[in-house]
Amino acid sequence: MRVVVTGASGNVGTALRRHLTFEDVGVDVRTLSSLRDAIRGADVVVHLAWAIKPTDRDTNIDGSEHVLAACVKEEVGHLVVASSVAAYGPAPRWSRVDESWRLTGIEGNTYSAHKVRLEDMLRRYPLPHTVIRPCAIGQASAAPQMRRWLLSPFLPPKLLPYLPIPLWDGLRLQLVHSDDVARAIAEIVHRKALGAFNLAAEPVLTAPMIADIVGAGRLSVPYSLVEKLAGATAKLRLQPLTPEWVKMADQAPLVRATRAQRDLEWWPEHDARDVLREVVTAMGGRA
Repeated sequence: MRVVVTGASGNVGTALRRHLTFEDVGVDVRTLSSLRDAIRGADVVVHLAWAIKPTDRDTNIDGSEHVLAACVKEEVGHLVVASSVAAYGPAPRWSRVDESWRLTGIEGNTYSAHKVRLEDMLRRYPLPHTVIRPCAIGQASAAPQMRRWLLSPFLPPKLLPYLPIPLWDGLRLQLVHSDDVARAIAEIVHRKALGAFNLAAEPVLTAPMIADIVGAGRLSVPYSLVEKLAGATAKLRLQPLTPEWVKMADQAPLVRATRAQRDLEWWPEHDARDVLREVVTAMGGRA
């Protein structure tokens, strides 16, 4: 079986190499003709190529459309696409949604809107396909990139344990390790499983848990103030986290991974707390 992957150098792609034998497309997904040449003869295409920050329409929308069109033209038998819990609309704060939850996205978040658009495109193409919808994904090798997305360039990560973190009371965070996402993709490919699969590890992390794992004090701040502070400091380029990402953290729904457990016999091998510890340690934020 010939498996071809786009975005193989990314967070999930690097982990997938540890669980699945595949060919890296190695071409720009924005170029349809090159894509067709690269995937010709593939039995399975795994589409992971995605730009997160800054959000890149050329890659995320046009590139994904090229991947889908190329798969149709080359008669690929199975397409696996990485979407996100960000494609879901908000839900009651502590409830968990399954794969049937509405795909309306988080209002005002471009990343979310692009994931919704991706799933809309999938429904328009006559392709046997699978969609994974993971929560936030982490591993040690992704820490430098995550640091650029989350932390001020003026803040040495080693200072993290000594500074209070402004977190609101209702914050809840799901994490999953890149290796566990990769194992799910490998199972999907081997089993030829179709449809959508939520992927998330336990437990759900709360604001006190996050502060404890980082090793810092927690500054309890209302959500509205965190959003305003993010806006003001991002405009001054003091830190990279904009209000739309704070909103995503607050409104993205919690998911249950029951279908993956049932149909893929998939259970995360990494606890969500361990994922956060691994990333923070790799950032240099813990002694």
